[in-house]
Amino acid sequence: MRNAKIVCTLGPASDDEETIGALAEAGMSVARLNASHGTVEHRSAVIDRIRAVDAESQTPLAAMIDLKGPEVRTAPLEEPIHLETGSEVRFVEGDEATPTEVGLSYSISAATAGDVILLDDGRIDATVERVEGDAVVARINSGGDLSGRKGVNVPGVDLDIDLITEGDSRNLELAAEKEVDFVAASFIRSAGDIYAISDFLEEHGAEIPVIAKIERAGAVENLDEIVEAAYGVMVARGDLGVECPLEDVPMIQKRTIRKCQAAGVPVITATEMLDSMVHARRPTRAEASDVANAVLDGTDAVMLSGETAVGDHPVRVVETMARIVQEIEASEEYSESREQRVPTASTDSRTEALARSARYLARDVGASAVVAASESGYTARKTAKFRPGVPVIATTPKDRVRRQLSISWGIDARFSEYRTSAAEVMDDAVTAALDAGVAESGDTIVILSGMMTELEETNTTNMLKVHVVAESVANGRKIVGGRVAGPLYRTSDGDLTAVPEGAVLYLGADFDGEFDGDARKLAAIVDARPGLTGYPAMVARELDIPMISGAPVPNAIEDGTVVTLHAERGIVYEGDILATEDRDRQAIVNGQA
Repeated sequence: MRNAKIVCTLGPASDDEETIGALAEAGMSVARLNASHGTVEHRSAVIDRIRAVDAESQTPLAAMIDLKGPEVRTAPLEEPIHLETGSEVRFVEGDEATPTEVGLSYSISAATAGDVILLDDGRIDATVERVEGDAVVARINSGGDLSGRKGVNVPGVDLDIDLITEGDSRNLELAAEKEVDFVAASFIRSAGDIYAISDFLEEHGAEIPVIAKIERAGAVENLDEIVEAAYGVMVARGDLGVECPLEDVPMIQKRTIRKCQAAGVPVITATEMLDSMVHARRPTRAEASDVANAVLDGTDAVMLSGETAVGDHPVRVVETMARIVQEIEASEEYSESREQRVPTASTDSRTEALARSARYLARDVGASAVVAASESGYTARKTAKFRPGVPVIATTPKDRVRRQLSISWGIDARFSEYRTSAAEVMDDAVTAALDAGVAESGDTIVILSGMMTELEETNTTNMLKVHVVAESVANGRKIVGGRVAGPLYRTSDGDLTAVPEGAVLYLGADFDGEFDGDARKLAAIVDARPGLTGYPAMVARELDIPMISGAPVPNAIEDGTVVTLHAERGIVYEGDILATEDRDRQAIVNGQA
């Protein structure tokens, strides 16, 4: 099971339903739709395809709309133009471009002499010489061919462009209408920008988590407040490497990942992670190392852009990414780095205190998994914050929460009906752990729950429990209460001679008689026939032997198989879960947890 998730950008090479399904099977957890390309109508259709794939998949698949943002781009062009080094070029707002005058989507007249203009991720750069009204005249320092719709950056200059553009408004309306799982906000400058986008969504009847993209120098300066305000953060290294000195980007990435993990905020590392695989069948060694370093640093997710949107073989790219991540996470170095970066719990958060305790409790009792039952997803996200060394399974009664947890480190999110009792929460946790393949009958799991109280709405976790996974083999009705474990033995005629002391006696549906032998040696009785007043029930009451009735045990459970009878709940479990519970309880008492 991978901890770091994979975000894939869908595009012409990958936005049909069949390919989306193949990407999900290969390891995609979040499908990203880049609003800088295509139409709102097309994105609407692709979201429907994503939902169709999610409905058929065992693992959640979330949909993310990535807003274009207040981004300056060059005019659309059918053929590239060449900007000559040393030439003078006018930059104006417009839809046409020539080697001497380049139209832009927005005016950059806020620039002043000496400012730098970077085109196409800095592949072409110019220095502003003067501003003539709305036109900016600049000299090309490093020329080259310029295609249409390429990004334009003026580092350090506030171009005074509205945060939510007309195009963004339409895409936010689509996000609200389709109830997408995430909105990624481009060119965020402060926490106020995040709140503005959230307010717009709320005005349109939607409550959608906002992922803040760190791609401006101002965002780096305001990183702490952005991390606090956003649901998640994306290190968008493309524009960030243009807005900031290139040599600063690696440390900005590391710093952002560290701050996000400390806050329990999901963080995505993005841009050119396997860029050579847009056409090549294998990544470069440097790209593999780039992915590895992000994973070792603790990123929640890694993102693919052009590799899956327009690449020659998008599914192969995801398979390669998944393979790199899995190999790194299986290493000793990864285990060491994870142990070294466990954050402290917030002093005013009970949930964080319990989630951090669950991490170490799972380690010390040898648990197979941590299961977080959470209506809002808050408990599960806080569990992931502390990076347990075992799988994290989340159960939630909300399908949207199930999908939204797909971006968080290590979480395998599964749908579960809303529960109001501890017993039901336990049963669902066991079922989820078994279904996920992370535990078998007799294994120990640690369960965190925030679902048993109205306080879930205030993000409060109120239960932490060590629990033994047990598969029930029969269910019936209590005759005499008690919890016992022992080998199961059958009798059809009531002869107890061959039944050993301490056995759980099973009476099939064809039994209709009395016991021949000493029933006091029995640990418990299970009767396939319903009823409270038969001969076995009378014996059980007289000798105070735990018993349930109306509980047919499958023939697959052979004589001599150890089972546990929980008579109060009317359940027969396979295996001796009492011994495991006692061991775990003793470990806690001895201070090992």
